[in-house]
Amino acid sequence: MFEEGLKEAAAVVIVLSTVSVTKPWVREELNAAVVKRIEKGTKIIPIVLDGCDVPEALRSLLWEPVRDVDDFGDGLSRVVDAVFGHTAKPPIGAAPAYIATPAVPTINGLNTADSLVLKTLYDEFLERGRDYVSPNVVIDATGSKDLDVSIVSESLGVLEHQGLIELLKHLGPGPYHARIQPYGVSVMLGDQEPPLVRQVGLSIVNDNLTQSPEIAKALDLSLPLVNYAIDRLEGSGHLKASKSMGGSVFVHNVNPALRRALAS
Repeated sequence: MFEEGLKEAAAVVIVLSTVSVTKPWVREELNAAVVKRIEKGTKIIPIVLDGCDVPEALRSLLWEPVRDVDDFGDGLSRVVDAVFGHTAKPPIGAAPAYIATPAVPTINGLNTADSLVLKTLYDEFLERGRDYVSPNVVIDATGSKDLDVSIVSESLGVLEHQGLIELLKHLGPGPYHARIQPYGVSVMLGDQEPPLVRQVGLSIVNDNLTQSPEIAKALDLSLPLVNYAIDRLEGSGHLKASKSMGGSVFVHNVNPALRRALAS
């Protein structure tokens, strides 16, 4: 049985094609390999031909796409490296926390009112991106916490001073329209930021997705979060991106170092 052949295997190379993925025995062998990996740490190295659909059991791995079977030198080198431990093919891990709205954060230098206002602006960011938010929206959202106009206005000033938000000031007293800054988004995400950026990076490398709306749809994430993650990848020098008037971000000039960074 094929399970016997897997008992001593340090690595399993799975070649997927549009034909093979439809075969029941391939699915059965794949399931056995996945179980072995979970139980004993066997490496699984998927090689994808024909641009075929990758089975669900392998979608969280970094796989090797083969676009030209007559020119597979670089890909073969990466597979050999993976077999001998020079390059890992890790799962991205479960990271559902950033999909949902986080709880009110505890941030040094901020009181409860400041944190509530910041969370409100973050919630608006998830829905609308970095548009300015009316102070009335903030007051209405925090009204159940007994935050009146003066408290909200003071909190907005504190958050601006901390570099977490930006205010659209005008003549006269506040509160003013406000929007969260990238630093504020980072603070709200906390330790969920790295897995978010990683998941978006994998969708670019593995699935060759280059537009933020299609990435958001594939990962079931809000478009502003995906745009934020792409901006972080660009800031790290892994790619170049441009933004359209409609708010979509287009990825181009992906640095080969991104694949290596995702595999480390």
